[in-house]
Amino acid sequence: MGREQALNATPLVDVTAVQSALALTGEARLALDAEGAPPLDGIPDIRPTLARSAIEGSALDGAELALLIPVLDAGPRVHAWGRAVRPVAAAVAGLTDGLPRLVDLRDTLRHALEDDGSLTDRASPRLRQLRQQVRDRRRRIVADLERMLSAEGDRLFADRFVTVRHGRYVLPVRAEARQRVRGIVHDRSQSGQTIFVEPEAVVEANNDLVQALREEEQEAARILAELTAAVRARLGELERFVHAIGELDWLFARAHAAVRMDASAPAIDRQGRVSLKAARHPLLLAQAWRDPARTVVPVDVELSPDRPLLLITGPNAGGKTIALKTLALCAILAQVGCHVPAAEGSRLPVFERLYAIIGDEQSVAENLSTFSAFVKQIREVLAEADDRSLVLVDELGAGTDPDEGAALARAILEALADRGTLVVATTHLEPLRVFASTEPRARNASVEFDTRTLAPTFRLRYDVPGQSYALAIAGRLGLSPELIARAQAHRSTDAARMSQLLDQLDEATRCEAERTIMMERRESETAARLAAAREAEAGAATRAREIVERAKAEAAKLLTDVRRAVSAEWDRLKRAERSRPALDESRRRLREVAALVTPAPAAPRADEAPLAPGMAVAADHLGLRGQLIDVNGDTATVLAGTLTVRVPLSALHQTAAGAADRRAGSPARPFADPDTPPARAIAAELMLIGRTTDEARDLVEKYLDDAFMAGMANVRLVHGKGTGALRKAVRGLLSDHPLVDSYRDGEPAEGGSGATVAALKVS
Repeated sequence: MGREQALNATPLVDVTAVQSALALTGEARLALDAEGAPPLDGIPDIRPTLARSAIEGSALDGAELALLIPVLDAGPRVHAWGRAVRPVAAAVAGLTDGLPRLVDLRDTLRHALEDDGSLTDRASPRLRQLRQQVRDRRRRIVADLERMLSAEGDRLFADRFVTVRHGRYVLPVRAEARQRVRGIVHDRSQSGQTIFVEPEAVVEANNDLVQALREEEQEAARILAELTAAVRARLGELERFVHAIGELDWLFARAHAAVRMDASAPAIDRQGRVSLKAARHPLLLAQAWRDPARTVVPVDVELSPDRPLLLITGPNAGGKTIALKTLALCAILAQVGCHVPAAEGSRLPVFERLYAIIGDEQSVAENLSTFSAFVKQIREVLAEADDRSLVLVDELGAGTDPDEGAALARAILEALADRGTLVVATTHLEPLRVFASTEPRARNASVEFDTRTLAPTFRLRYDVPGQSYALAIAGRLGLSPELIARAQAHRSTDAARMSQLLDQLDEATRCEAERTIMMERRESETAARLAAAREAEAGAATRAREIVERAKAEAAKLLTDVRRAVSAEWDRLKRAERSRPALDESRRRLREVAALVTPAPAAPRADEAPLAPGMAVAADHLGLRGQLIDVNGDTATVLAGTLTVRVPLSALHQTAAGAADRRAGSPARPFADPDTPPARAIAAELMLIGRTTDEARDLVEKYLDDAFMAGMANVRLVHGKGTGALRKAVRGLLSDHPLVDSYRDGEPAEGGSGATVAALKVS
């Protein structure tokens, strides 16, 4: 169905309709990327079946009806596919929305038919009953005949099996024993040695079987007629469904072709301007798909209402006619809704008429020469062409005297330009090249020819007239150099001078094009290197940020671990006996913890005096502040509160006088954080009401650390009464926290059971 729609596609001439068709193809490409093609595989063409069913009183056979089932099965799949592509292709999904829903008809057919079209026993209760009768009668007849075979054996029967002749069960009787078996003879073997006899005892049973079979056939015919009537009742919907399936197939054929051709949707230019960028002939693309060694050279085609005439000159086999056909095919493709094999940004108007005079239409039968055939065709063009027409003429002015042919061609071009008709013509005539260079409404273009290799490049250049290079091509195709030299001598002086000037212009243009390409390549390489450098810079900055964040996280974790370790060791010292071994063990463990955060030795500042006993010092990496007691080589002994600690001398620096005891009056804490604010900056209570249990645990953990380092003895945690979940979570944390000595309910003035007061450990 889709193939027929493609073959019968007619170019649209309404601008809005063309734009809608192109947009629909674009949506189909998006749907292909998102969900793939619609599930149309395995759908047969059922239109002949539908045509037969439309005849009143007709009945389709089972195979024809079964052919409808895969088509009806496709309906729900296509609907589901449409829902899936709706986010990216709403208009395409709209096509599937209009598909008739024929699930009931599908279920009816599937219930009554097997895959091969035979009727199932479920088709009707009567059919099931008749088939059961047939099976029972056959079983009884076969059983009776087999008993006869067993009783008489080989004396009467040629074989020991029951067979069927003309729809009736018979036995193979030996010819010489015919008189001993009473019954009806239905057949005889080729040798005449065996006679197939229906024994008298089973004649009535066979009659009953035949009658049951006829009734089964009648019931089957009735069911098939009934199913055909059900199809006929939904004929309009089925025809719409088939047509819609064909439309989807045609639409996605356009989408597949666009993807394969790397095509784009041209913008529709309402001003009548043609601008095809890097356009490629579709059939040349198809050849390139089959032969990857072939390449297709793109061309740019430009036309506008203010310069509607384009004359293409240049050598034979250089690509002039291909340029004409590429423009024509792209225009027709666009107007049937296909994307065109051209680059993004291409523009095309909507043409109402397209005329192509390409090839030799001479005919002996019609008494037409090449020139006569051209005049006949151009007369029709001049009678009908207008400002919404495109005219393509190959070898304009050929087939007659060059001077008269050029004059006639110029007059034709001027007449078409007066009407606003867009015209693209190829020619070899010098007067027409001059006309295109001097006429404001005309423009010259030429196909490029490489004079070094004597081969065309198939590129189209604008505003440069081209040469035919007939002598060079003739020499390349095998004519002798002497003959080419003689022909060159016969050329007129003006023609030879013109060719020389055009050669120089071609060479200058080629060199300039090469320089331009080289500059563009260098600019591209520079831009690529700059982009790579910026990307590397951004990557380095990102990595640096990641390293800093990771270092901060590791430092925070390490600081927490050190605090916990020191607090645990402090608690153990309070419970242990103050013996010398216990004290040495504690110092050893503290040195191990301190080693985790000992920084590399830093060079002393020039303006800093050497450290001496009695100075107030600090070890920032340990959060330690105290008084320097002794210096022994590279090791210093520092008194921090009631704890004496040995640290590397290089890790210490002098602090302002009195820093060692600026927290006098509050219990000293070993390894106190130098940035921790004093006790008065830490609130005496933490409000947790309204927090989740996870948020409360995090807040309490940090609050206890800050309160402990600030030297606070007691803190109050306000959690409220509520369901008790927050109170339970808080107390669960306090019960095994290393900084908490004990906890209790608050006094009535402290909030009662809605608050918990925790006593922190002290030295």
